Amino acid sequence: MNKNQEAISVRLLTADLTDWVLKDFINQYKTALKEVVVLPSAIRRAKILAQSSSLQIGAVIDYPLAQGTLAKVAFEIGRAFMEGADFLEVWLPASSFMENDRGFAELTETIRSLTLTGGEIRLAVQTEIMNELTKIQVAQRLKEEAWPKIVLGQKQPLAEALHDVSLFSLDGGSQLSIQINPDTIDEQAMQSLQAAGAEKIGLSYHVFEELLKDQPAPDVL
Repeated sequence: MNKNQEAISVRLLTADLTDWVLKDFINQYKTALKEVVVLPSAIRRAKILAQSSSLQIGAVIDYPLAQGTLAKVAFEIGRAFMEGADFLEVWLPASSFMENDRGFAELTETIRSLTLTGGEIRLAVQTEIMNELTKIQVAQRLKEEAWPKIVLGQKQPLAEALHDVSLFSLDGGSQLSIQINPDTIDEQAMQSLQAAGAEKIGLSYHVFEELLKDQPAPDVL
């Protein structure tokens, strides 16, 4: 796998994903990929399939609507870590970042405390439904809290993805590691996103396999 592809996080999140597809995908790519993201119901199975490899298994929390209460989110985080998740994407509404300081502080304190019992937690926001001002406010709040990791959007068009990476890279602080989830990708687009500040690029497994069709075999083995 080449240097650009090492930043890829493959997202196995379709509701109709069968066990057969999950097994086939992980067995095929577990020595080539660094991480995959699954629904909470698939964590344990994915961990079993990834045994004997360094593949990290992540899961989404309160995805895709991000409408759960703090108590519900905290419960799901704890359960996902108990199932064996190495890292989690916790999806939050923009309003979580717009509340008073006490409300946001409670949220981040709760999430940070839960990392002590499990692995890494990445906040995630639906930038595709935010206006420009809201994006800036969210990015600035992340900077104020010195939050380390953010996941942006769900299958965004490339132009919007590039814009959002640039905005959060500028306003989110130098500590912020950014993941963007575009709806399609090629080598040139990947390089552009990384140049704008994206450290990880989340791709559906269909988009990932389309990308590999243009790669010589030695790059993916």
